[in-house]
Amino acid sequence: MLNLNVIAPAEPSDASAIKNGRWSPTQRLLLVAWLVLGLLPWTLQLRSYAKFIRPHKVPENIVVPSNSLKLTEKLTEICPVEAYILAGVWWNLEATHYYTTDHDVVCHAVMPQYNLHGNYLIGSFKTTPFRTSSPSCKNASFPINMYLYHGSIGLYSSTTPWKARSAPRIEVRIMGMEFGTYDINGVLLTRDTGSRELRLSYWYCGIGSLWLVYRSLILRQNYGRKCKEMGEKLHQGGAVVFVQESLRLSAHGATNYQRCALLYLVMTDLFLLIANEGWATRVRYASLGYNLSGLILLLFEMLESTRWLSEKWRLRIKILFFSYEAVLLGELVSALAFQKFLTGLNRSDLKTSKVIALAASYYVWSLVGHGVIALVSIAIILSVRILCALTYVWLVHRSFAVLSEPCCIDTVLGVRSELCC
Repeated sequence: MLNLNVIAPAEPSDASAIKNGRWSPTQRLLLVAWLVLGLLPWTLQLRSYAKFIRPHKVPENIVVPSNSLKLTEKLTEICPVEAYILAGVWWNLEATHYYTTDHDVVCHAVMPQYNLHGNYLIGSFKTTPFRTSSPSCKNASFPINMYLYHGSIGLYSSTTPWKARSAPRIEVRIMGMEFGTYDINGVLLTRDTGSRELRLSYWYCGIGSLWLVYRSLILRQNYGRKCKEMGEKLHQGGAVVFVQESLRLSAHGATNYQRCALLYLVMTDLFLLIANEGWATRVRYASLGYNLSGLILLLFEMLESTRWLSEKWRLRIKILFFSYEAVLLGELVSALAFQKFLTGLNRSDLKTSKVIALAASYYVWSLVGHGVIALVSIAIILSVRILCALTYVWLVHRSFAVLSEPCCIDTVLGVRSELCC
């Protein structure tokens, strides 16, 4: 039996050689699985990193001196924007104060549940509405310049300076975006008023490059030689599982300290999504689900290493939660439901939670907001996996008793379960 938990580079053998200049069916399956499960997510991550490490500038017309007077009189009339639409999701926005400059009024707004802060300026002349704008914006659309900094779990924030069209008191439709990161968070982020200098996060450049290098080293593992050397023939499901196991974030035998370091890297980059309209949006959401899957496995490995679980419950959790990890069906379902879920969450009472955010700090409260997103996404992913596992067991065995049997899991659910006893 092929033990998929023991994967190590091996010297090429005659069995692993390419015969007659052609790849064997197993090699081709492994290559396709490696491209889909390994190279594609890494490429998306590399693209995001390349976008966010670019130095950026805040639009000059929405930069105000740091000692400017904060005004709140007639706030809702002067700063009427209540939301913006980005990547098919409705995002709440609440003005906290505004500044007066020589010619304009610059509004400061927050999204309390996600630790977003920034300025916006509504133009004084009307323009044509965006193609996806509501009918009510037909004769009431104005150009708008905006930037928002999104505080991360790390020591930096990501920014998106935008050009958009707005219908006051209704919505903002994003038309053009730039991306970047800046070494600011916490109290300093809440007090930021912008600057005319180029901004860049050296922290993200370092941490992001470390994360990419680590993932690339995992990709370089010689994932197929061990299988070929042992003379194993894999079908499609087996190839997917083999590659999935080879691309594990933590090595077998890793300590919880090492897993904690990996957990920080995953969490730091978890919500750095480049939002786009159309099909690319779904790809980004699927990428988020893929990262959450890695986070789930890391957390379970940390729990498993504590020996707190009895053998019966350890097997049950492995069978139900991780048997269909390589199928990625839960991640796809999560990506399809993500837009509606986020819109519903942003329209909930969280949009009026500024008072709580001020009391607990925006950073702490954002952990709650992001935690809700992560927990719901994880719940969707695990629910789909559990449903698939239970359905398979019932169709094959007509009994759920095998879920607690102290036997090797891959003999119960087939090769799709890479987590053997």
